[in-house]
Amino acid sequence: MISRSEIVEQHETYLSKHKIPLYSEFGWEIIEGRREGVFLWDLDGRRYFDCHVCGGVYNMGHRNRKVVDAVMRALGHLDLGNHHLISTERSQLAKKLVLSAGEASSGEHMGRVVFASGGGEAMDFAFKMAKGFTGKSKILCLEGGYHGHTGLSMGAGDEKYTKAWNYRPEGFVKVEYEDLSRIEDFFDEDTAAVSLETIPATLGMNIIPRDVMQHIRKVTREHGVLLVLDEIQTGCGRSGKTWAFQHYDIMPDIFATGKGLSGGIYPIAATLYRDEMETVFEKNPMIHFSSFGGSEIGCAAAEVVIDHATDAGFLAHVNALSSYFREAVNDLAARSNKVAGLRQIGLFQAIEFVDVATCIATVRRLNANGVFCIFSNNDRVCVQFMPPLTMTLQEAGELMGLVRLSVDEAEPIDLASSDFFRTQTQARVRNVQRQL
Repeated sequence: MISRSEIVEQHETYLSKHKIPLYSEFGWEIIEGRREGVFLWDLDGRRYFDCHVCGGVYNMGHRNRKVVDAVMRALGHLDLGNHHLISTERSQLAKKLVLSAGEASSGEHMGRVVFASGGGEAMDFAFKMAKGFTGKSKILCLEGGYHGHTGLSMGAGDEKYTKAWNYRPEGFVKVEYEDLSRIEDFFDEDTAAVSLETIPATLGMNIIPRDVMQHIRKVTREHGVLLVLDEIQTGCGRSGKTWAFQHYDIMPDIFATGKGLSGGIYPIAATLYRDEMETVFEKNPMIHFSSFGGSEIGCAAAEVVIDHATDAGFLAHVNALSSYFREAVNDLAARSNKVAGLRQIGLFQAIEFVDVATCIATVRRLNANGVFCIFSNNDRVCVQFMPPLTMTLQEAGELMGLVRLSVDEAEPIDLASSDFFRTQTQARVRNVQRQL
């Protein structure tokens, strides 16, 4: 059997030389072995609560039995399918996705679906559709946001994601978080869309106030500007509703989903859009396709996920866990001078600390104590705290015990001693409102 040191050596030689020191710095030198439910184990048998879940990939927990069984059944008679042909599996899943979005009080609803293999590809298509349908080229997006690492999706994210590659995509205009309430001031005759993560994840899970989001929807509609929402991390039940935009009683013109749609078993993503946008395909129905998008095996996994994400009992459980964590973290903040509070909608959560140094020190202790989590890369004052939606209340209690222990043990570090943090010692964006 290959040894741990050999695996690390192969990773360093054939995958990434420069990630290894970073993993060492934060206690992320985990080599995944067994994984089940809310836990993963390293090769040495050490157990970790998974509170990162790959940004929501493991919303249903690791190796969810219903998802695994659905995929195994599909493998008995299906393969990826041909993207040029009509598909029973894609058609049925598309219907479920459209219906899952429901209808806003305005009467607006989704109409159609285009499948992708991953979230970046789904957002790429969202931007293509926005530009193609409107005939305009400018996309307003959030400074410090994140939408993926592919071409257009990368352009919509923070500058760091394009600068390293000497890539300067045209048409993306960044707006500060504090300016969202006056987003119309940035509109001009060439503005195609406003694009936002419904809750900006990499920016630290700052909750956009309800009145601000409703204002954005109102003025985009009035000015003929599309609203594109990225639900790749916030969707599939993570927020306590099927889609996070449902908390705001709005309907976007386009939204993307991915990550959790896979059930953690088979990659699949999708972009949903209003029915009238189908005119883009009228002259050339084959102008866009994805060889692996909406694979029929992936559809089997995604159907299980959507069935759960639209189930009232499942969502009630998510919200019960949400209430537990809110009370537990508020109690911790009341007795500790290190914790500022919890940014939260449902189980889309980040624990906010008083400063970056304390946050990073706590991340180290959490990983040392068996809680795998990471800091928000564009707002390093908070820890992304996203356990699987299938967690039990008993498991939640055990997890919070480890959180309290880790906070007590954390001693602020000297950020200047870290190559990774030397350039950033202050949180970039301050939270202005934690809850709807």
